[in-house]
Amino acid sequence: MRTPELLRPDWPAPATVLAAVTTRNGGCSEGEFAGLNMALHVGDAESSVRRNRKLVADAFAPDAQFQWLRQVHGNEPAIVLQPGEAPEADSLISSAPGIALCVLTADCLPIFVCNRSGDEVGIVHAGWRGMSAGIIENTLAAMRSEPEDLLIWLGPAIQSCHYEVGKDVREAFLDCAVDSCEQRQFKSAFASLGKQGKYYADLTRIARVKLLRLGAASISGGTHCTHCNASRFYSHRRDGPCGRMANLICIGAAS
Repeated sequence: MRTPELLRPDWPAPATVLAAVTTRNGGCSEGEFAGLNMALHVGDAESSVRRNRKLVADAFAPDAQFQWLRQVHGNEPAIVLQPGEAPEADSLISSAPGIALCVLTADCLPIFVCNRSGDEVGIVHAGWRGMSAGIIENTLAAMRSEPEDLLIWLGPAIQSCHYEVGKDVREAFLDCAVDSCEQRQFKSAFASLGKQGKYYADLTRIARVKLLRLGAASISGGTHCTHCNASRFYSHRRDGPCGRMANLICIGAAS
């Protein structure tokens, strides 16, 4: 068992906001899940996942209570005022200190959100289905903070260098564009592979288009590719069955 590696966002969040992404480094999982797998649903030994989660909890926020969710690639946020059973949702929002909101990823885009005063946080699981269905819009609408008061960090995800999709994905975003300007911006996020109906998609660019249109002015991150860095990140597209990283955000005690 090894000490877990936590990737900390490089963003101007208040000191009271704790945020991190686990990598695959550390932990006690073996085989195709080797390292710090945080997911119970992928076929890893439950005892290993529980030990990994305890290691991460101790390193991230020992006094916090962790709130997980059942991700369904949908567009529903859940507001958490006290930890409980995992809701069926694809984002979590909280204004309560001491609750670590958790989203699992292995190629989808995690979006970290906090307000400038540090008393409201959120975390979004943004795959193409959820994004085209409105998970970003619905999450920001459910927050009490205005979009211009929010700080955003885009976590590790598969980047356009490796994210091959079909025309159905491209059309889903063209169809959900709010106007012709946004549609043109979405078109620019898809590069043709030169074979019929295949494109490289840029999820982080699509997320930025949506966030800027909603009024979010402070957006950073979006530079880590899960597919490219096999020594640090799990990637379902690269490896097939694999572990998951945990994306964590919490309102901590004032320093």
